[in-house]
Amino acid sequence: MLFGERRLLMNHTTDWRLLHGELTLHELRTGAGRPAQNLKPTFDLINQYIESEKFLAVSEASDDIDILNAAILLQGGEYIVIRSMTETLTNFLEGDAETRQARANFVKPDERRFREFIAQAGPKVSVVLVKAGPKPFLLECYADRVEEAVAMFLTDSLWTRGLPRDASAFTVRGFPFHIDLADQVARTLFKGSDFRNFVESRLFDLGIEAGVFDIDPRRTRV
Repeated sequence: MLFGERRLLMNHTTDWRLLHGELTLHELRTGAGRPAQNLKPTFDLINQYIESEKFLAVSEASDDIDILNAAILLQGGEYIVIRSMTETLTNFLEGDAETRQARANFVKPDERRFREFIAQAGPKVSVVLVKAGPKPFLLECYADRVEEAVAMFLTDSLWTRGLPRDASAFTVRGFPFHIDLADQVARTLFKGSDFRNFVESRLFDLGIEAGVFDIDPRRTRV
């Protein structure tokens, strides 16, 4: 579903694309349990975003102590480039003893494919720490368009909401308006519970009850 959302957005004609979460979410990095089949289409999709240059992926700031210390130094409306996507994906692949991140569990061919993707795409994406208010966020954007991406983030987090563009004390959330709006619209038009019920009903229709073996019996009452 995460892959489908990103592909749908990529197929939509627009100047800039705003994503909620990292550009390469954890589920996409792992190949959703089937890396031999899923890594290639995932990398192809991410490369489409990179080739477009005009994208902005917003996620919660890390709990890494160095990033938190950097965030303390930033004032509202300021930003700092903290690393490239190369470091992010390398830490995922090889693990990081300092943050206790485990090494990715890939077989050799999948690991080789992942390293090739890191070498090709990693340097083209910058990871930026930015504040539009008291709370910091991480942005991933095209390395040569950092200033444009940060301006887009600040504009949508402040000016679109009718807040002062100087990231004053009136700013509470400091998060892009259109991402919040998209989340609200999606939850209204297609609730998570509706999607779950659709999947469960389809599994029953197909006779694959093993897929819902842990379902609460009270929810199957007629």
